[in-house]
Formats: sequence, structure tokens, C-alpha cells
Amino acid sequence: MSIVSDAAPLIFLSKVKQLPLLARLFKGRIYVPLAVKKELLAPGIPPDEERTLQAFLAEQCHLVTVRKPMVFANALSLADNCVLTVARRRRVSLVLSDDRLLRKIALIEGFGVVGTIGVLIKAAKGGLLTGGQAISTLDELVQKHGFRISTAVYSRARSVLL
Repeated sequence: MSIVSDAAPLIFLSKVKQLPLLARLFKGRIYVPLAVKKELLAPGIPPDEERTLQAFLAEQCHLVTVRKPMVFANALSLADNCVLTVARRRRVSLVLSDDRLLRKIALIEGFGVVGTIGVLIKAAKGGLLTGGQAISTLDELVQKHGFRISTAVYSRARSVLL
């Protein structure tokens, strides 16, 4: 299954050294619009994180130039509209994003959606991580890396992973 990715899940999975999960979970292509790459490698990124993301983009991803991106919503960023444009044009069935509005519009447009937490859950259910490892990774994201989720979502994720 091919996917198209927004920036946040790649950033957060990079921070916890779990980017390799994507290639193992999704056997098709991982599309990343160049507008998303620009967000990923913005000035000020820590050098080790930049190296990790650069290597992942070069080795695992199919970078896509989006000419004339469709505008799905004015409230979406250029990168978000590019993600949805790639999903539509490449007939990708799954969008990887943590952004609430992007996820909502992707669902309305008929695409499946998964985010960082969903990747950890799929990895645990698929035997790539134990439930404990996935919970520890989620805790690290929240406590050390500013991953923001509601307590309800956090509790649901933990209960699924236990």
C-alpha cells in the first residue's frame, strides 16, 4: 500500500528513531511532496535529525514535485494541499498526517488516514514493536518532544497497546 506523508509524523518518528517502521508497515511507495520536504528540513533543525530525515527521504521516499496543487481548503497550508493533491493524482489510499484539519478533509475526500499514534499501534499489532515499546515511545514523544494529544486519545492509545 502506497502512502503520502505530511511532515509531522516524519518529524516525530525521526525524533524517536522509528522512521524505519514506515517502510516495514507500508510496502508500497512513500510519497513526500517537495513542499513537505521543505517543512521537514527547515532552518534550525538539529543536525542529527536533519541527517536522519535526509537519509530517509533519499532511501525510502519518492519525492514529488506538485505543479498547480489543488486547493482543498484555504485554511490548509501549501504542503497540506500538496499532500492531498498527490493522494488524488497518484491514487494513494492512505494519508499519513497528525494535522486535524488535513485528516478531516482527507477522510471527506475518501482517503484513509493514519498518524504517528496509528503507526505505533500498527507496529505493535504487526509484531514490529511490543505494546510496552510502543507505549514507551508514545510517552517519550509526549514528554520530551512536544507531541500534543488529548488525555482521551492518550488513554485510548494506551488501552489498545496494553
